[in-house]
Amino acid sequence: MAAIHPFQKREFNSNALDPGHVSLSSALQIHLVEESSVGSRRMVGLTRDIEPFLQASRFFGCGPHVITEEDILITKRGMIYTLLWMSIYLSTCIIGLYLIIVDTELEYKSFLLTFARTSLSYICLFTDAILSITWNWKIHAAFAQLRNFDRTTRFNERPIKNNKIRRMCQALVLITFLVWFAVGYTSYCCEESAPMFNGITYGMVNAAISMQLLKFVGLSFLLYQRFRRLCEILLLSEDGKIMVLERSRVNFRLEEIWWLHCCLSNATQIINSVYAAPLFFWIISMSFNTLSRLYTINGGDELPTLLLVRESLLISACVGNLFLIIAICHATASQANDVGKIAFSPLSSVIGKRNFTQDNIEAAAYFQLRKVYFFAAAGLIRIDLSLLLSIASGIMTYLVILHANNV
Repeated sequence: MAAIHPFQKREFNSNALDPGHVSLSSALQIHLVEESSVGSRRMVGLTRDIEPFLQASRFFGCGPHVITEEDILITKRGMIYTLLWMSIYLSTCIIGLYLIIVDTELEYKSFLLTFARTSLSYICLFTDAILSITWNWKIHAAFAQLRNFDRTTRFNERPIKNNKIRRMCQALVLITFLVWFAVGYTSYCCEESAPMFNGITYGMVNAAISMQLLKFVGLSFLLYQRFRRLCEILLLSEDGKIMVLERSRVNFRLEEIWWLHCCLSNATQIINSVYAAPLFFWIISMSFNTLSRLYTINGGDELPTLLLVRESLLISACVGNLFLIIAICHATASQANDVGKIAFSPLSSVIGKRNFTQDNIEAAAYFQLRKVYFFAAAGLIRIDLSLLLSIASGIMTYLVILHANNV
């Protein structure tokens, strides 16, 4: 294919709204950076920042993958390790449900709540584990899109010693582990029936689910970082100069921004398709856990101190997990949808954006009609700030009702 001169008009497919519609000839003209030309800086691996999340998920048997700098790969050894863990989880699920059924001291309401909570927890665990194995090729495809973006924009060209994000991820993993360890220990101390079993399962199973959730948060954060970088490329500073240069010699054009946005949007759509079902069950499980444990605390009977501490920790953990999911989804989608707004704003640095050629019109239509959002359950639930507000208002209403009934 003959190269097109940078000042010549570029050829695009006729369908302006096709997500992958920017032609190969146009994409090839974006100046890709070879790793050997980086010089004094090193290319930081794609998964480096979120590696603590991936390693923690792998430790609990929630992903049979080997983590490289650029990808997540499934191995036979990882499959065996994951199958062993899943066998343990399945055994604890069967034993736990059996103990709930044969426990004659439980009231009918408590029985239903406990049975439903336990079932939802294991559904979350197994759904994510199965889909992460079955659809690992989708994650691989999403990473390919991210690598295209990184090489084009030199996103990962930064000092290797900059570990701020990585340390924050490590801290979050440690805090999560400590919270669930505390939940497991208090369960062991306050449970009258099978305290050892309940202590281990409360801590281990919930920690595994949280690590699965953190893996999704990490993947979404990779998308957020790159959408934010794309916005920075477009922005001008107050004095009219390009705000972010970082050694880049490339002034991106509108169609090139269009292609980069396509790469990231496609990656977002792919990752969302993998996690649509787990997201649904996470939201349902965390919300139900929060409401049911609020019912236990405000049920009128005075609870032992350790049981009250455990229920409070569980509520805090569930609310924290919900906040993490919705916050990262909302932030990523918001950042993605800001790209089009900035591209056609007076503060845009896009070269030739005011020359309203056919290409500009097609790009404008693309940015107007292709909005990025995260969905759960095949589009049934859109995950954004309004969902968090709806859940919060529902919890507050439930608390008011409980308080009114106890007065």
